[in-house]
Amino acid sequence: MAVGEFVGMLMTFPTSVFFIPFVVFFLIMLVDLVFNVVESFTADIDLFDLDNLPSSGLLLPQVLSKVPLMVALCVSFFVATVISYYASDIAQGFISGSILLVANVISIPVVAYISLAISAWLLKPLAPLFDRKKTFAKVEFIGLKGRVHSNVVNREKGEVVVLHEGNEFLLDAMLQDDSSIQYGDEVIIVYKDDASDRYVVAKKA
Repeated sequence: MAVGEFVGMLMTFPTSVFFIPFVVFFLIMLVDLVFNVVESFTADIDLFDLDNLPSSGLLLPQVLSKVPLMVALCVSFFVATVISYYASDIAQGFISGSILLVANVISIPVVAYISLAISAWLLKPLAPLFDRKKTFAKVEFIGLKGRVHSNVVNREKGEVVVLHEGNEFLLDAMLQDDSSIQYGDEVIIVYKDDASDRYVVAKKA
């Protein structure tokens, strides 16, 4: 099968419902690896806020809330694309016409939920790597020096990288006033603001 024919089959309904978002999120993730532009916009966004959902354990896998947004979305849509592709291909061998269309529409939420469960299983070994509470539990950052990692640190948002005992830690940061600190500037961790769960920093003199 030629590459063009294969891509054409991926673009057919309902596989395209999952394939197109997968391509978009994959490209965003690649760009973010180079420019780190996504984290500043999604730092306060949980993919699935499971704490406020009743019986959440029966609805959605908790693992997906412990990994970065782009990783969870990319893996979930990739798995859904694969499942949808083969399910649609098999269904075409048995049914056709309007019945096939109805079956494809019904399959979308089913495939989506199954892909979430499979994605959670695939990402489970990586979840501890992204658990900031566990990562930072034994490190006292107050008084340490760091460097601005985001484009800017201001009263609303920002990130700094702290080097501690040979390990780099990425911290959510903020300023006390309305000034700003630019990318690459050196800062000092002053204290942690419990209300926002961010570290208040000051520019190193």
